[in-house]
Amino acid sequence: MLMHKDLRRSACWQLTIGAALVALALFLLFPGTAEAHAVLLRSDPSQDALLRTAPTEVRLWFSEDLNPALSSAVVVNSHNQRVDTGNAHVSSRDPTELDLGLKANLPPDVYVVVWRSVSNVDGHVLRGSFLFTIAEPNGTVPHLNASAPPPGQDLLGGGNTSSLYTGQIDAVGLFNLVAVTLSELGAIFWVGAQLWRFFVLEAVPTGEGSDHSETEAIVQAMPSRFIHRFAVPTLLALLVANLGVLVGQALFLSNGQWSGALAPSLLLSMVTSSRFGTFWLGREAIILLALAVAFYQLLARRHPAPFERACAWLNLLLGLALFGTMTLSSHAAAVSSNLFLFSVLIDWLHLLGSAFWIGGMFYIVTCYLPLLEQHAPPLRAQSLTTVLPYYSPWAIAGVLLLTITGPFSASFHLTSPAELITTAYGRALLIKIVLVAALLATSAFHVLLLRPRLKKEYGKYAYCLEHLEQSQTNPTAQQTEKASEEPETGIQQRRWARQLKLREKRLTRLTTRLTTVLRWEPLLGVGVLICVGLMNIFAGTLAPTTAQNQTAPTASSTATPKPLTTSATTSDGLFTVTLTVSPNRFGTNTFTVKVSDRQTQRPVTQVGVTLYLNMLDMDMGTEVLNLQPAADGSFSAQGDLTMSGNWSARVQIRTLDNKLHEMQVKFFTPF
Repeated sequence: MLMHKDLRRSACWQLTIGAALVALALFLLFPGTAEAHAVLLRSDPSQDALLRTAPTEVRLWFSEDLNPALSSAVVVNSHNQRVDTGNAHVSSRDPTELDLGLKANLPPDVYVVVWRSVSNVDGHVLRGSFLFTIAEPNGTVPHLNASAPPPGQDLLGGGNTSSLYTGQIDAVGLFNLVAVTLSELGAIFWVGAQLWRFFVLEAVPTGEGSDHSETEAIVQAMPSRFIHRFAVPTLLALLVANLGVLVGQALFLSNGQWSGALAPSLLLSMVTSSRFGTFWLGREAIILLALAVAFYQLLARRHPAPFERACAWLNLLLGLALFGTMTLSSHAAAVSSNLFLFSVLIDWLHLLGSAFWIGGMFYIVTCYLPLLEQHAPPLRAQSLTTVLPYYSPWAIAGVLLLTITGPFSASFHLTSPAELITTAYGRALLIKIVLVAALLATSAFHVLLLRPRLKKEYGKYAYCLEHLEQSQTNPTAQQTEKASEEPETGIQQRRWARQLKLREKRLTRLTTRLTTVLRWEPLLGVGVLICVGLMNIFAGTLAPTTAQNQTAPTASSTATPKPLTTSATTSDGLFTVTLTVSPNRFGTNTFTVKVSDRQTQRPVTQVGVTLYLNMLDMDMGTEVLNLQPAADGSFSAQGDLTMSGNWSARVQIRTLDNKLHEMQVKFFTPF
């Protein structure tokens, strides 16, 4: 029996090391980046195009496959009148291309293309717009009326559902955060319970030859406790949470309107017209099947042993399949085809590591510690020092998987280390890293300090108990023959009894301390999963939400448009950056940046400058401008401010040593 257990533990460690090596190899060999949403890459006509003849159609190309039923585009003129033919559709040749016909013979004017992309992979929504202009026959270039409302701003569900883009939690973002967090938490807890049964409880020595009958009873009671108290509620919560994930996506499509988000036609279209919907249905089907098994185990009075074990294996396979469907409908699947398999595998391993570590901690709190409380402290100590060592290898495996796969997953979404600070997604990731580090420190504290002390103290307690029992069970005949030794025997018994009482007090104190740590430790796991939810919400365009060293002025919406000039230092304090926006009004503007050394005040020209523009009042996406050097030492490019209101500008400077330096400002653009 012991040899069999040793072989099993050796196999567990081999599997752990193998998984870690595979994940590490993938991390080193297949780095890459991917967009978290279907981002507009190019268009025809292109952004800010000046045309001599009217086009007959608009074609847009995105970074991901589009949901053909929900992705759309419209075109309006400067008077906010639609000029498209209403036939926006995803190309049958290219699932990343969206085409839209235009009315014949469009007159000279400024036209606004408003688009909405819905990712076919994860269902996330992105909106944006750009301008093109048809010139007069004599070459005159039409302009937008600065005093008129911006055309196209209310089309395709436009509005202030901005959590994906501004990093500020609104009602829609909060709903999505709750749904995603509960979905992750429920799945990790349920799968963690199945892993505990097969990889921990079955490894604990039981049966003949075991001296721990009380521990054996606790081990046998844990699966029953989970089935009768937690299996059905967890799966029901998981079912509802996944429905909430779908409704949360619908809220972005309906501009936060519940009546529109709950419309059966919209929900049906979401689950039948995209890969996200297919795998979402797969999630719900797996959960319903697991619920059927859980209800059978809960209601059936007697469970034949072979059938009960078959149910346990079925639950484990369903849990692993659930992780698969979650991965295939997440950001991990939104990569190029040559990285798809590796990205999905890494994300699946990340979930598996979470189930081993965080899910295992929840199982300890809900199914193990309550059973321990029914016993005296010595029996608690005996059980803790017997059972937990069989969980430690798998907890370490979970830590390794999270540690290795986490940075790999982040590399798909972050384009530079600076985005860890400058973006809402990056800051949520940083907080997650801090919480994981706190979890590691807490786990190390009780694994390397508390548990060895408890085991040592329990050994002393068992030694005292053994000698006290021996002194109390001396044969009566011997005591009669050696009556003169009777007082000495009584003194030894009292001495051992005092020692035993002292050891029991210490054992009680250490046991209480360890169970307290184990009981509160999962709260850090909840914090990690909340960060995962925040990263899911803020992944849209990795837009900055705050600015440092802001000096940008504000103005009312009725102010006369005039060029804006503002200066600020980079976050590392090395450069002073002056940004000029001219004429700073709705439509096409010229963005000029001058860079100077903060110490010498001399202009710096041997650098690359990129400007990231983000609308803070509405989810218009992020416009990226690569500024070109000018003769006067400045850098400039033209770009669109697609509506009036509050904007955020992030200036990124790349020096010759390939280091990035950033400055952020906020500014107001009037009509």
